[in-house]
Amino acid sequence: MTKTKIVLIIAVVLFLTFAVSETILMRAQNSSSSASNGSGAPTGACISGSSYIDSSTGNGWACTGSAWQKTSSLSVLVGTTGSIGGSLLTAGLCSTGTVSITGATPGMPVVVSASDGTNIPVLGADISGTVTSSGTVTVSVCAIVSLTPTSKTYNVRVIP
Repeated sequence: MTKTKIVLIIAVVLFLTFAVSETILMRAQNSSSSASNGSGAPTGACISGSSYIDSSTGNGWACTGSAWQKTSSLSVLVGTTGSIGGSLLTAGLCSTGTVSITGATPGMPVVVSASDGTNIPVLGADISGTVTSSGTVTVSVCAIVSLTPTSKTYNVRVIP
C-alpha cells in the first residue's frame, strides 16, 4: 500500500470520527439520553430524555413519551463570512476566514453551512467553526482529498 493511500485512509477515518462525534453527544449521567442539533425542528420518534437544538432558530426540544416537545427559544447569534476558498488544497490543508459576531465567546457551539447550500463534505472537504476570541469566529474549510473548493461565503450560527 502506498504512503498516499495510507494518508488518505487515515484522513477519511479521522473525518468520519469527527463527523460522528459532532453529530451526537451522549450525556454522561444517562446513557439512554442524547443531545443533538440540526437545522429545522426534529421529526419522527425519539428516545425519552433526549434533547435537540434547532441551529437555525435556537429553539430547544425535549423528547417526552416518544414525542418531541418545544421547551425553549434562545437567541442564536448569526453572521456571514467573506469568501473562503478558490485555491488548491491538498489533503489535510485548510483555507480559513473570520466573521465578527457580537456576543460570541470562546466555548460556544458553532454551526457552519455554505451560504449557497453546497454540501461541502460530499465534495471532499470539511467545514467547521470555532469562536477563537470574543466576538470572532474562525471558519475552516479543510480538504479530505486534494481539491480546489469554490470561493464562497458561509453562514455562521453561534449558540449561546
